[in-house]
Amino acid sequence: MHIPLTLLLSCQSPTADPLDGPLTDTADTANQSAECGPQGTFACPIAISSFPFQDARDTSLAPQDQVDSYACAPSNDESGPEWVYAVDLPMAGALTARLDAGNSGGVDIDLQILSASDAADCVSRGHVQTAWLAQPGRWYIVADSFVDSAGVSKQGAYELTVDFVPLPTGECSMESRELRMYWSACAPGIDCREDDEVWLQTPSLGPVVKEAHLVTEEEWDGSWPGSFTDGIAAHYALSEDATGYSASRSEPWAPAGEGGSEYGQGSTGSPVPAADEAWYLNMHWRDRPAKGTRLLVVNPWNGRAVVAAGGYETGPGSNTSIGGGVEEVHDHLRTGHRDDLIIGFLADQALPLGPIECTAQ
Repeated sequence: MHIPLTLLLSCQSPTADPLDGPLTDTADTANQSAECGPQGTFACPIAISSFPFQDARDTSLAPQDQVDSYACAPSNDESGPEWVYAVDLPMAGALTARLDAGNSGGVDIDLQILSASDAADCVSRGHVQTAWLAQPGRWYIVADSFVDSAGVSKQGAYELTVDFVPLPTGECSMESRELRMYWSACAPGIDCREDDEVWLQTPSLGPVVKEAHLVTEEEWDGSWPGSFTDGIAAHYALSEDATGYSASRSEPWAPAGEGGSEYGQGSTGSPVPAADEAWYLNMHWRDRPAKGTRLLVVNPWNGRAVVAAGGYETGPGSNTSIGGGVEEVHDHLRTGHRDDLIIGFLADQALPLGPIECTAQ
């Protein structure tokens, strides 16, 4: 029987903590009973009943060695022993798992998130950490031992932390919107679909690159910068003055030459308002949204959030990342190039740009 969750996210103004507290009855979550067999198998997984969940084990002591490879990385040899965990989620949100110890001294444990108790249902994996935007229902996390090319199983001790950040509600609510992408195919670990075109369902979770800067309307003098750094220091000062956000900025202008563009020129071909440029976000959308469209960007590992401005730039081109954010976005979220983030279109398009706190009710 589920224990009701009382902590839902709403939106106010800079950091949210991940959801804390009980989720479900431990016995129900992982089919725990006297008859289910050894704990830590697919038939009898270890219960995750509250967040953050922490557990320390050794795969050399695991009760099973059932899976040799997973659909999300079929070429990886995971034929060593594994421990299996399960959680029932009553709401949508970011499910994250990371190893806080292990993967050293000959130990190599990999993490997989599965939507069902079958290796074919693997949706995300990582060497040290992994994350997935999970819908309500049962999810499995597997800590499995990698086997090297010499056939040596890298089993051993590890410490696991699993956490969950629900999708925001209230003023921070995001619309469910499907985007046509310029991708030719879906990449592993990114939740999209293919028909005649590729469609990305948002909100979406995946790698987000760190983008360079765009020239603003406030500094536009009729000509574009002559190099990556021409006038960039003045741009940093202008951005801080326009937004009041202090950061150690170091990224250059966007490169010239892409589609005939100039340094610092976005795909619209026009300068960007300074307040929007400081918090801009792009995706490789075929149907670029209107300039200044509000998107919410959330760090699934700590709950920090930013209201970003879309519609000024298109890219990155690779289907292995869901979008890109200017360095101020990454600075506030405490993330780096290609870290996993949640991106979604805000229902409230009047929210101000910049850091915002989605707190628990």
